[in-house]
Amino acid sequence: MATYTRLLSYQTPLLRGDDVQALQQRLLDLGYTMVGIADGYFGRATDSAVRSYQQAHGLVVDGVVGPRTWAALFNPTPTLAVLAKIKSYLVETKKLHRYRDSVSWRLSKSGILINTSTKPERFSVDPHPVVRRVWQTYRIPIENWAATLGVPVELIIATICTETRGQAEALRIEPGYISDEQTPHRVSPGLMQTLISTARMALNDNSIDRAWLLQPANSIRAGTAYIAQQAAMTSFDPPKVACAYNAGAIIYNGSKYNRWKMRQYPINSSEHADRLVKWLNECFAMFAKDNLKPATSLFTLID
Repeated sequence: MATYTRLLSYQTPLLRGDDVQALQQRLLDLGYTMVGIADGYFGRATDSAVRSYQQAHGLVVDGVVGPRTWAALFNPTPTLAVLAKIKSYLVETKKLHRYRDSVSWRLSKSGILINTSTKPERFSVDPHPVVRRVWQTYRIPIENWAATLGVPVELIIATICTETRGQAEALRIEPGYISDEQTPHRVSPGLMQTLISTARMALNDNSIDRAWLLQPANSIRAGTAYIAQQAAMTSFDPPKVACAYNAGAIIYNGSKYNRWKMRQYPINSSEHADRLVKWLNECFAMFAKDNLKPATSLFTLID
């Protein structure tokens, strides 16, 4: 990790150095493309990016990169309140429970266990290469927005894998689509496949468009914000997160082909939640095998 050595800000003559270049690269990794290129010179573009970052992360918006802004950039850490909230949800999700007449499940150190099973459902014996690729490719923005918005990293990773398998350029057009301008509720661009209208709502920003969401870090920010907004109804319980994210809320569906009994698409199936649960279990397996303990994590916090 880059080391903090001095205050960085826009001034004349321009500050330059490896630390400025590291700052610029981190901002680019987080989606602040207004930086342009990481050339090691702290100019107006870098100042603008720093201010945007500070505003989005609840920091003093002054364009100055001091110890606090640097730490937030390079070592995103959840607040004690965030950790306490996740732990409070775990008290219930660790117990065997169900949604109305669904199967029963619980969250364990190995992932989601269904009914009396002691073995989590997965896609492969070893951690699946897709989950490893998603984590390695997008770890910086995932950990950043997980800590900032208070969402466990596994839910972000599993949602990405479920929605696009890590394909940042993915685009879903729904029936009734006319144009992005006229029907933003019918088009889902990017890594986490949030509707343009949903991303605007989650981030309270009506300027969000397709191009913005096709930037991976921006899609992660929007999708994570949406998961965070639904926490009151999901308690970060993975099958509930899957269905609420997919259907917009937790709504009963009594089909015999839907073991979770929560609406999801395709309707009258359990396909979406099944996939997310398996991807979450793959994520737990990867963290266990690699001895990883992310700061904002169900795997890390569950005992």
